[in-house]
Amino acid sequence: MRWLVGVILVLVLIVPTATACETEAARLLSGKFPSPTGISPDKDESIREASRLAEVGQETARHMLWRVLMGETLTEEEVAAEIDRAMIENGSNPDWPSFDTIVAAGSNGAIPHGDPANNGAGPTVIQIGDVVVVDLGARVNDWVSDVTRSYIIGPTTNETIIEVYMAVYDAQNLTFPLIEAGTPAWALDDIARTHIEEQGYGEYFIHSLGHGYGVCVHEPPLLSGGTDDPLFGLSYNQQPLAVWDAITIEPGIYLDGWFGVRIEDDFLVNQEGHEFLTADLPRDLDWFMIKADDYPQSDMGSTDGSDSSDASETLPFPIGMVQTMMLLTIVASAFVRNENEE
Repeated sequence: MRWLVGVILVLVLIVPTATACETEAARLLSGKFPSPTGISPDKDESIREASRLAEVGQETARHMLWRVLMGETLTEEEVAAEIDRAMIENGSNPDWPSFDTIVAAGSNGAIPHGDPANNGAGPTVIQIGDVVVVDLGARVNDWVSDVTRSYIIGPTTNETIIEVYMAVYDAQNLTFPLIEAGTPAWALDDIARTHIEEQGYGEYFIHSLGHGYGVCVHEPPLLSGGTDDPLFGLSYNQQPLAVWDAITIEPGIYLDGWFGVRIEDDFLVNQEGHEFLTADLPRDLDWFMIKADDYPQSDMGSTDGSDSSDASETLPFPIGMVQTMMLLTIVASAFVRNENEE
């Protein structure tokens, strides 16, 4: 019982009274808290590893969406399940997820946390041409990550989609040089929001720029320009960033009924400025647009356990439609010639 009191005291000291953290407190009181000896102390290293696992999750997501482009039928929840499997297989806590993985396709992506009736990833079948928002996180030694990428299934020349993506991408980039101890948390939001407003999409950036995270996925500080954020369950604060903060930067634009775009990266604030934890995970326009030649054809999978290999792989050379027709013509001609000779 003494360990339970200790853990509660730790939570009171380091965990804010946000919606996400109320969920963690409920786990604690129900006896399902996975750390009976208290919160693990190796915060920074654990968060680094959780961020690496989140990159594994995003790479899995992009590959699954490529399979949609190649003709496979997949739902949001099927993609989310494969993402979770990949992160757990690589070391994420299977019993205490960072949060429910969000896979939001098409108009569901215009809802920041995806399909609300299905915890962010439901039975919606993902279509070629959809913009898909994938928001996920891993947990290592009690500490979490929180990373979002947006993808379009197939390249596009649609000006609105490209403008929205680049507005979010550039807004994010503008904040990076100021991520350091002493920067007011609200200032980063102002920088990103001003840019998105200048691009004509200000009214569609409907949440704060980012938030802190640690044991819970939403913790102070709130990176907001002067208002509370019910989406993150956090209250407006005026304190500057501090050297112990882990924060997300996640601008987003949401066009109701059509699509949404959000890009989210993780940072540790330190004495030198910051550590960009997810810098190795691409987020440029080329990564956003999934193309047929992004992966080898041999990477095609099957969700029903059936053999997805092409029969032509057993031949010494591939046979396409034209070659098949030529082969049939030759066989038919030979058959007719043989009949005439008889």
